[in-house]
Amino acid sequence: MNITKIDHIHVYVDDIDKSEHWYQEILGFTRDNSLHFWFEQGGPLVIRNNGASLSLFLRKSQHPGHTMAFAVEASAFLELIPILKSKKIAYTVSDHDISMSLYFSDLSGNKIEITSWEYKQAKQILEKAA
Repeated sequence: MNITKIDHIHVYVDDIDKSEHWYQEILGFTRDNSLHFWFEQGGPLVIRNNGASLSLFLRKSQHPGHTMAFAVEASAFLELIPILKSKKIAYTVSDHDISMSLYFSDLSGNKIEITSWEYKQAKQILEKAA
């Protein structure tokens, strides 16, 4: 599977507004206005600094920790799903209406997200694999 980049990292925070301000003031992150509608619908607040992207989630019951999200072309799911199945690695699929993601954990329980912004193609592939 060819990972094209680290897409984003999930960061669970106690206060979205204060955290957005902190990341802006300390590290120069700014709100990704093109994805703000997603936050308004209950998704994460996406902030960026050049190629680095963080998805700020309001901490509810999550323990401190992160989810590593890797970007792939939609066709990468065709290679990944058989590997996960053959290794008996449980996974879930999420339709974010703008991207499709597959979630699973590594041997130590670290969460991994494989996401494709090629929405229509990825959705077709993942629906067939279900």
